[in-house]
Amino acid sequence: MIYAAIKLSENTKKALIVFFLLFILLFVLIGYISMAIEGVMKKQGSKADEMLSNVVKAELFDSEKKLRRFGIKKNAMVFYHDSVVPFLTILGSVGAYLLYCLFSGKWGYDPFNRVDGFATLFYEFSAWPKETFFGIKLISGWPSVVSKPHFEVAALFSYFFVPIFIAGCLWFLYYVQAYISRSIRIRKISRSIFRKKLVPDEPTSLTND
Repeated sequence: MIYAAIKLSENTKKALIVFFLLFILLFVLIGYISMAIEGVMKKQGSKADEMLSNVVKAELFDSEKKLRRFGIKKNAMVFYHDSVVPFLTILGSVGAYLLYCLFSGKWGYDPFNRVDGFATLFYEFSAWPKETFFGIKLISGWPSVVSKPHFEVAALFSYFFVPIFIAGCLWFLYYVQAYISRSIRIRKISRSIFRKKLVPDEPTSLTND
């Protein structure tokens, strides 16, 4: 009985160590994603500076509202130009999905499923085994492999659809973030330029000490 408890505790320790490492890995991944987002915001902020630099130097607008309105319109045009291809990629993949459902008769087909979908390319594991240890249910071992990655002819459509659809969505989201970053920068630029002009100069003293 004592040996079983010791053995169980060792398995639990190993499992907890793995979970702890995965937890750290998740935080590292979130950190890298945050750095990537920050990098995009800086890059797009510089692009917003370039968009407004000429009109600001030429002083074509006499109010914060007019400059901001011009920046928003130009930013929308840039977003439209950039997002056309990823949007068409998403639209085309969705259209291909509807045609597949129409000709195959599989309405409501899940392209991510494990039977005839994209998930057939990944491992499938059983539930984590658990045992009661001192009144607490803890993981006592490793899950067994239910299914290994394998190719299914019936899932051929999903092998093309899923990567293209996900790539299109991520591509589109990148330009959405770029649009938001430029919008924030445009508002900051217009606010800083005209509000500085409204601040009166400090009076100079005319008396000598």
